[in-house]
Amino acid sequence: MALITLGAVLAGCGDGGDGGGTGACGPVRREPLDGRSVHVLPGADDPEYRTDPPTSGPHLPSPSTEDVRDTPIAPPVQVGLLEEGAVLIQHTGLDDAERTEVEALAGDGVIVAPADALPDDAAVIATAWVTKQVCEAVDVTALEAFAADHVDQGPGQHG
Repeated sequence: MALITLGAVLAGCGDGGDGGGTGACGPVRREPLDGRSVHVLPGADDPEYRTDPPTSGPHLPSPSTEDVRDTPIAPPVQVGLLEEGAVLIQHTGLDDAERTEVEALAGDGVIVAPADALPDDAAVIATAWVTKQVCEAVDVTALEAFAADHVDQGPGQHG
């Protein structure tokens, strides 16, 4: 199962309106809405997604999870959490100190989980509804900025 990963955001890597990134973070990217953003039943086979990790698409309605996970989150759960306005921070290959730093960001709509693998050799990927930032290293200040800018932005927050 793939996990939703939130890209770490570095200080100075914030959206800044132009989506530019510097340092260990790439730019904050707006991704296309997957028109197949429909509810799937628990236990159904995982659908295919148009982005990795997904930022929209088929999902479980109103899933719940702990703020800090020890195991990866399945894509349909990831997208359901994003729809409800969560920010996901997924990571791989972090040492204990880095993992502790990232996990300290959990709560208030931010969920932190490991990933089996992340695209683009990323260490951390932050995701929100149709938004993603990929980082090759941890930057707590940037991750806080991404979360502050994108938490509660899912369409489930407006209905």
